[in-house]
Amino acid sequence: MSGTLSSKRPKAILLSTLVFPGTGHLLLGRKARGALFIVPSLIALLLVINNIMQRTGQIMDQINSGALPLDVQLITEKVAALSANDGPGMQVAVGVLVACWIAALVDLLFIK
Repeated sequence: MSGTLSSKRPKAILLSTLVFPGTGHLLLGRKARGALFIVPSLIALLLVINNIMQRTGQIMDQINSGALPLDVQLITEKVAALSANDGPGMQVAVGVLVACWIAALVDLLFIK
């Protein structure tokens, strides 16, 4: 078993680093540990995507209504203004996502 673990380990590290945290654990057959990283990462990612989609919807509504002209500089300023009001929820979600990504990688590096 240790021979197969050591041969799959580089692929597992690449999966968890480049695809999604916890996917490398699934490759190694460690489903519970994989789920430990996948579930909170997925929830955090969904919250981030939801926030981005709401912000995009607000900007698109303003563009469609004519309140915001098609000017890259103005749109960039509007995005920055909306991003400044994200609040702690968005910061926590991004923090959880980054922490899970790093923790999954570190965990894979120390699996024996």
